[in-house]
Amino acid sequence: MGICFRKEHNMRAPMNAGIIASSSLSKSARTENIRDKYEFIKVVGYGQFGTVREARLKIHNGSQECEKIFAIKSICKGRVVRLISCLRNEIEILMLVDHPNIIKLYEAYEDTKYIHLVMEMCTGGDILEFLLAKGSLSEEEIAKIMHKMLAAVNHLHSLHICHRDLKPENFLLESHDEHAELRLIDFGMSIKYGEDLMYSLVGTPYYQAPDIFKGIYGDECDVWSLGVILYFLLSGKQPFKSANISELHERINRGIYSFSDIKWKTISPEAKHLIRRMLTVDPKKRISIKAALSHPWFKIKNQPSGILISQDIFKSIKRFKAPSKLWQELMTIFVRNISQENTENLKLAFQDIDVNKVGFVTAQDIANAMRRCGYKILSDEISNLIEKIDYLGNGRLNYTQFLIAAVDRKQLIDDECVWSIFKHFDITGNGKIKVEDLKFTLEKAGCFTSNEEINEIIEEFKLRGEDGMDYEKLREIMMCFSEEYTEVNTESDFAFDGSPHRRLSLQRLAIRKRTFFNKNQNNVSHENIELTLPNTKTYSL
Repeated sequence: MGICFRKEHNMRAPMNAGIIASSSLSKSARTENIRDKYEFIKVVGYGQFGTVREARLKIHNGSQECEKIFAIKSICKGRVVRLISCLRNEIEILMLVDHPNIIKLYEAYEDTKYIHLVMEMCTGGDILEFLLAKGSLSEEEIAKIMHKMLAAVNHLHSLHICHRDLKPENFLLESHDEHAELRLIDFGMSIKYGEDLMYSLVGTPYYQAPDIFKGIYGDECDVWSLGVILYFLLSGKQPFKSANISELHERINRGIYSFSDIKWKTISPEAKHLIRRMLTVDPKKRISIKAALSHPWFKIKNQPSGILISQDIFKSIKRFKAPSKLWQELMTIFVRNISQENTENLKLAFQDIDVNKVGFVTAQDIANAMRRCGYKILSDEISNLIEKIDYLGNGRLNYTQFLIAAVDRKQLIDDECVWSIFKHFDITGNGKIKVEDLKFTLEKAGCFTSNEEINEIIEEFKLRGEDGMDYEKLREIMMCFSEEYTEVNTESDFAFDGSPHRRLSLQRLAIRKRTFFNKNQNNVSHENIELTLPNTKTYSL
């Protein structure tokens, strides 16, 4: 169901279409007019089923032009009548996954003519185009790329999702920047498989695993496809090639490929060993995703960055409060609209903390990372914080939830972010958010509220009466929320003198306590923050 990017076109917006009462596609799909929220800029690609356009949030009251750019895929419903179940499946999977190396679906709209998917904009082209532009890549560069590919697929498998169509064209780069991040796309053939095996003959011939031809297979088929990609990236050639499909299938079934080309003389033995393990015909003997991620080749060619995660990130995680489901949804919209530049350090921190490369971090993962960076904190303290913002209640954070906990709340007062939140909840487009709007939007996001919770929202946001909440009132509330419950100001310095021990010089420490919408002003909880100094003595504040 993926739409290929072809060329730019002058037509900006899709044809006018009528509003529908409810979506037949997905419970999370919105049915209001997408033009009320987004401004279509230009066409950047088109395919068999529709068009992809560059878009941004509409400007609010003459404010500055919104910087955040989105890709909106508009799919003509008349062309996908027989494929609607596949499209529904793709949307459900995209709504479920959350990883730095997987394309983001922000929201979906449906009207009488189109299905609109508001997605992350990737402008760097696919890996195949990247390889052709550069001519060749070093083994170290390829190791970094393959490790990210494996991490993305490992996240899918942890959710019992099999992609089933992995190929270079389905990995995009977010930009043309030298350090641009990789994104896995096109989940049209993906499936959530549970405990059962899969049977459908799907995928692209050169990258299909031999187990797919047998008609009964598991998620090991994705490992095979990545093995083919790795062979191609290292040599520039396909491991299995033939003039006809039947002969190609025969070569794949027998696992016939070669390292005899002169190019392979410069490739390390470890890389060849990993390829052999990934291209093992018997899926039961094929290397697993987890084992591939820890293969010696990556330890040799893809040395860890050894980044020192900022103390501010850990402080934000420790101090995070999520007063209600509404605040969780507000923060989700907020982090979606922060620029990639402002989340770069958080992304690197998440990838460093996620030692198992599954796209989730646990309380223990965060505790271990904090200790590595000179902090001492009890795991149960972090578990309590995670529990407050974990929608699924499974004791772990996905990437978006991590951003919610770790982001600098001072960014909450950014006009563009506040406006994006306001438009998300302003269902009718009349410039007012009412209780009904909040409840409807929360239910669309899968957050069902009780009458008691609705009453709490009314009290918290002062929404009694018919006036509702306008943009300025929301901005005031966000400004209050941006003022931390507890602010800890430190001037600290991590020094590395060649030894493995970190020295933390604590020069100044001050605590200022604030409250936010606290009904009982006298009931202020005092945080317990522990810092480990060079002599390993713990100071509680």
